Amino acid sequence: MQQRRRFLAFLATALAASHAPLALASDAAYPDRPIRLIVPFAPGGSTDLLARSTGEVISAALKQSVVVENRAGASGNIGAEAVARAAPDGHTLLFTTTNLTLNPAVTPNLSYDPLRDFAPVTMVAFAPMILVTRPDFGGDSLQSLIQIAKEKPGSLNFSSSGAGGAPHLAGELLKAGAGIDMVHVPYAGAAQAITDVVSGEVHMTFTTYISAQPMIAAGKLKAVGVASQKRLPVLPDVPTFAELGMNELEIGTMFGLLAPAGTPDRVVKTLYGTLEAASRQEGFRDNIIRQGGEVVVNTPEEYGVYLKAEVEKWHQLVGRIGKIDRM
Repeated sequence: MQQRRRFLAFLATALAASHAPLALASDAAYPDRPIRLIVPFAPGGSTDLLARSTGEVISAALKQSVVVENRAGASGNIGAEAVARAAPDGHTLLFTTTNLTLNPAVTPNLSYDPLRDFAPVTMVAFAPMILVTRPDFGGDSLQSLIQIAKEKPGSLNFSSSGAGGAPHLAGELLKAGAGIDMVHVPYAGAAQAITDVVSGEVHMTFTTYISAQPMIAAGKLKAVGVASQKRLPVLPDVPTFAELGMNELEIGTMFGLLAPAGTPDRVVKTLYGTLEAASRQEGFRDNIIRQGGEVVVNTPEEYGVYLKAEVEKWHQLVGRIGKIDRM
């Protein structure tokens, strides 16, 4: 009997020792190394700018560096796929836009599923699209721009940050709502799409105020319409498309943070808690509002419900517009 008790005691000790590394691993502090924040668009655009400020918030709160990595291409699909296939440990994150939920509607055989392959953390902000042109083009109003397009069908063009993205669809909605014909010129990111409007290579583009603000402030771009029901506080004199009778032209960009599916709940909650705390800070909120956005920071569960609804919405909208060819 005594030998049996010794054996059981030995076995218990051995089992405890064998499980110790696992226990230590599961309780390890997060993050224990730098975090990669993947931005699936080129540097300089609204997504990149907001991702960098979000990364700074996370870095300061979690006492670990956050490295922003731009992986542009395929309307955000390249960067999104990289995160979908990354280890689900919270050290590789995706800072993305509306394109995440829109892509399934316009890209056949998508290599990832925006609902199945990601763990939602939170939506950070939402920004309505604005239509911008050069100050010396099309008079001083949206009505005059539309008039030019009607007088010379097909003579005007508009750029976007990528075929099938929210800015592109906003342009398609404008064409349908105003009954005009324009040529779409897609780019690999918002920065170049805006730059070529400033230079006169293209006539106009839909973008966010975040992206266009420097050029608007410098007098190199003029905002002529806002794709929302309410005017932007930062552009109080710019009318909405709804005011001009185009109620369907309500479209904007969601900016959100996601992790690979399977990321531990405690990691997701840590990241969400960091941004939720930041959202209550006046400086963080004012920074987003000044850039033409609205602070959201909803819970992971709420963000997941939103993403599912958006996927369904874009399928319906693209179905109405028709097939979109991506280059």
